[in-house]
Amino acid sequence: MRCAIYARVSTGLDSQKDSLESQVSYFENHIKEKGWELVDVYADEGITGTSIAQREELKRLMRDAEKKRFDVVLIKALSRLSRDTADTLNIVRTLNSYDVMLFSSREGEIKDELQLTVISAVNQRQSEDTSYNVSWGIGVKSRNGIFHGTPPYGYDKVKPGKLVPSVTHAPTVQLIFDLYLNKGMGVQAIANYLNDELGVLPSRKNTKKWHDSSIRLMLTNHHYIGDLVQGRSKVDSTDKIHLQKKGYKKRHKIDEKDWIVVPNTHEPLITHEQFEAVQEKMKQKALRVFRGRGRKSLFARVAFCADCGAGMNYKNDRQSYVCSTYQKNTAKKCSSHIIKHDALKHVVLAHLKDLIGNSLNMQLLVDMTIQRAGIKKNNAVKELKKVQREITKLDMELVQLTRKWTSGDINKEIFNACCGAVKNERQALEERKARLQTEIAHEHDTESRVSAFKAELMKFSALDVSNEEILRDMIHKMINRVDVHEDGSIEISYNFQNPLKQGA
Repeated sequence: MRCAIYARVSTGLDSQKDSLESQVSYFENHIKEKGWELVDVYADEGITGTSIAQREELKRLMRDAEKKRFDVVLIKALSRLSRDTADTLNIVRTLNSYDVMLFSSREGEIKDELQLTVISAVNQRQSEDTSYNVSWGIGVKSRNGIFHGTPPYGYDKVKPGKLVPSVTHAPTVQLIFDLYLNKGMGVQAIANYLNDELGVLPSRKNTKKWHDSSIRLMLTNHHYIGDLVQGRSKVDSTDKIHLQKKGYKKRHKIDEKDWIVVPNTHEPLITHEQFEAVQEKMKQKALRVFRGRGRKSLFARVAFCADCGAGMNYKNDRQSYVCSTYQKNTAKKCSSHIIKHDALKHVVLAHLKDLIGNSLNMQLLVDMTIQRAGIKKNNAVKELKKVQREITKLDMELVQLTRKWTSGDINKEIFNACCGAVKNERQALEERKARLQTEIAHEHDTESRVSAFKAELMKFSALDVSNEEILRDMIHKMINRVDVHEDGSIEISYNFQNPLKQGA
């Protein structure tokens, strides 16, 4: 028997590392006793079991299973494999399709899918309960003035959750506030100054330079006035798709009125007066930037550099847009991609007018597209209802089979054979159901998208584009982005797709 060992621990603590070693050691001895062959050990350290996105060793295990490198995977418990029911089922089904057996020292050989589902659901619930209890405990400690998490730049954390000024980094925090408040430097200028003039490195891991966003966050961080501020964001446990893709839960910002604030818990690095003065200055700068809604911001958040993807900044002295990467770093990172405001406006208007001209000839085509999408959607809805009825019937058959088996009317062999046939038929129906749901969503999207396209074009054609205030609103409604190339040419992406380009 060719064996693979899979082990996982959720943190990098020393105690957990011991657990990782014990998981591997236990099965190494087990394999020797049985006289089997150990092919490889796959171990994920410090990785959550609620997602497989960042579990590289598990991914390697599945690739090797497909290559038929081993016959059985040995695990301590199903919870080590995954704490998400859907993931567990998918992993085990995939291993079975490769003729690879799964053996758990806690649950034994995993054969029955019902047993697998129940155990996986319990593991997932335990994980969710643990997460809730941890969050609740953190909230209680925060209200008692105990800091949780990575300390803000400028502070070190000492037990039990107390912030103390960092001898190395605290002066840098005070310098940043002074540069912004008293020396007239903006956030990007401060970042450049720290990077180029002083050579001060950020404290974060894997970060070698300061960015304007980092400076801006520091200038708005209440911790620097001596207050403990926590609970500014929370995880979204309902977004399973984000968790599976990214390997971590999505976070949402919480309104400032709901933050946990405990005043005077640690030594401040700046005064309250300095902090409030910085907030007021940032507010005033923001008002100056967005006060004008005419020429200055006509293509703000719409025009982008086609090469680096950064936004194009408007330069009033040149009446032009330039690449923000070039503006921050000169030619080290990107070229200017400079384009005159009037030239960009002229080209964009020409594109829009051409689109409107074509739209007057496409009304029949648009209406036909909407009608066709509606017919397809209705047919798919009817078939979906039929498939759902069939699935319900099969579920009732499984219940009846289970009752007959438990009452002794049929033996286990007949029960397994019948259940297998019903499950195969049900799986095929579930796959058809998923395809129909995708088709319905697609056709519904087509209806909405084409209708919106038609409505926006009609609005645009009726408005006066000579009024730049009105023009700005139309541009932001209709255009997703304008990519500016180095030679001055542009590409326009609309918020509403053109049905003609889809071959409708």
